[in-house]
Amino acid sequence: MNQSLIEVFASRTVRLTLKRPTTGRVRTVQLTEGPLREQERAVTSKRLPGGVTYVAVPGFFEGAADQVIAALKDTSKAAVIDLRGNGGGSPREVTRLLGAFAHGTVTSYFCPLTGDCTANRTDDTVPLLGLRLVVLTDRACASACEDFSAAVKDNGLGTLVGTRTAGAVSGPAEAYLLDDNSVLLLPRVRHLGPAREIIDTVGVPVDHYAPMTALDLAQGRDPGLAKALSLL
Repeated sequence: MNQSLIEVFASRTVRLTLKRPTTGRVRTVQLTEGPLREQERAVTSKRLPGGVTYVAVPGFFEGAADQVIAALKDTSKAAVIDLRGNGGGSPREVTRLLGAFAHGTVTSYFCPLTGDCTANRTDDTVPLLGLRLVVLTDRACASACEDFSAAVKDNGLGTLVGTRTAGAVSGPAEAYLLDDNSVLLLPRVRHLGPAREIIDTVGVPVDHYAPMTALDLAQGRDPGLAKALSLL
């Protein structure tokens, strides 16, 4: 290891020089080591013109569905649910949120190695919102995020915009204790979409392709959201 790297790590400070290709702007920033904090698990929302509410859902953590439903409660026309970067979470939160858009609907199947598959269904205790729906997805939308996306697409509950999802939804994991007291997580059932299609390793395709590029980020554009609003 060279001396400069040793000094950087010893001081716990890193200085970076950044150049933005689109404008040529150069700036220097300093990064200093600090305490790690757990990211707050909460959805965020904003009202858009024309009676549309945008809700960003970072994960299907406990209570996420109710947070989304509360954000959409007074919406008059349509919802844009942004699942980009959503790494998944609880299947129960998925069925609860889907219950706000449909009742009596199969959302997915859990299939054991042998025997019949079990159908998962919408939580029909949730009042229907009666809103048009657009869901934004990307390659970082995985697991329960893909569960939700496939249910929306296969059941015609809304439109998917963005890019194909990650293709990483093998099924709910179960913990197995090993002899050395470590724990191995493995799925006990296989996940299939509402049409009994395989999503794991494949992903959920979108209805309208609208990727976020580096240039879009640099210029403050959001092609996915723009496309969603044009559809609504």
